[in-house]
Amino acid sequence: MLSKRMADRPPRYKNGGEMLKANYDSERKDGILVSYKVAAGVLIYKGALVCLNDSGYAVPAKDELGLRFVGVAYERGDNTDGASATVRVWKDGSFGFAMFSPARENLGQSVYIIDDDTVGLDTSFSIFAGTIVEIPAKNIVRILIRNAVR
Repeated sequence: MLSKRMADRPPRYKNGGEMLKANYDSERKDGILVSYKVAAGVLIYKGALVCLNDSGYAVPAKDELGLRFVGVAYERGDNTDGASATVRVWKDGSFGFAMFSPARENLGQSVYIIDDDTVGLDTSFSIFAGTIVEIPAKNIVRILIRNAVR
């Protein structure tokens, strides 16, 4: 007999994770805009590069051990009061960020996170942020994040 917890799951999981034995209409979500809980005491600005810390909470991106890049903030996420807050992040697209002295030969190269608004070709912890697709202005690069987000 299935436990109450297993019985309440959709048919896909009623056999405790066994392979499907019939068609199943899995709920699909777009996945381009995803919500994450913001770490206590943290403020994430709209347009910032966003990472998850070791505990799985969203924080402004920076070149720090243990962080995982998850996208670009669609909105402001303010948990400075330590209550519960979320931030939605874009998981796909191209976005403009600061970069020191980009050159035409950098087009197509990978860039890594320096902080929540700056990327570089070489950083201490090499947190991949995306690929340079355009240099629209001095010290600005547009990066495609699709293959960088986790």
